[in-house]
Amino acid sequence: MKDLILSSTSSESFHHKAIKHLIYNYVFDKTNIIAQRELEKYFGTRFADIYFQLKSGEKVVVEVQNSKITVQELIQRTKDYNALGIHVLWLIHGEGGCVASKKYPYNVKKLKISPAEKFLHQMYGGRVYYVNLDNSKEDIELKIPFALHFSKVLKKSKRGIFKSGYTQFFYRDVNFTLIPSWNLFCTQFNGYKIARFYDRNIKSALKEQVEHIIFTKKLSSISKKKQLKSILRTFDNEYGEYLILSVLVELAKDKKLALEYKLFKNITKKIML
Repeated sequence: MKDLILSSTSSESFHHKAIKHLIYNYVFDKTNIIAQRELEKYFGTRFADIYFQLKSGEKVVVEVQNSKITVQELIQRTKDYNALGIHVLWLIHGEGGCVASKKYPYNVKKLKISPAEKFLHQMYGGRVYYVNLDNSKEDIELKIPFALHFSKVLKKSKRGIFKSGYTQFFYRDVNFTLIPSWNLFCTQFNGYKIARFYDRNIKSALKEQVEHIIFTKKLSSISKKKQLKSILRTFDNEYGEYLILSVLVELAKDKKLALEYKLFKNITKKIML
């Protein structure tokens, strides 16, 4: 890894190169899914950071993003690979220039995210994948990758786009999920061919927990603010009020929970832009 430091250039930082090489080896060494692999594979107009052909036949490129990138460039790169029948896994350096604020595997209220992070969250169905380096040992290693789910801050004045110098950002409440393994699977979502990990969707996990509370406490109907506050107290520290209210509205629409009409309207108004 010391050789990477010496060979790093202004066009490719040490962090980008280190993460790229480590992922190239980690996915191969820690899984049994790779039939073929290549670093910096050239596709005519694009150099992919990492290329994998899975034993199942799918082709995957891993794009390690360390520096700032526009949403337009994210879309174009993804479409270019998709046009070749290749699925894309975007991995963001949580301490790099692509993020509006440093990202770690913690639940955090009102954290800054960049437009690129916001877009990837949509592309990957409610998650963005991050990885950081571990410099505490003699040789540099990758820390366990993690996924972050963003939900809007309940206070409407914090929901827009903000600027600091030339940097734009959004405020979001953040929930994290650890990645269970380095295994990948390929799918199509929101019109894009993506590769992703086998992590759970945070909103789905919360919905299951809320349903369990409703069942065990026999709250088939929430007609009083007191009952609502009880659910909020149970989950607020971990998930944040906006996400909880969104889940309650979805459960009501799915007819798994009866919300008093006035309460339903008030909650819906609260979470709407």
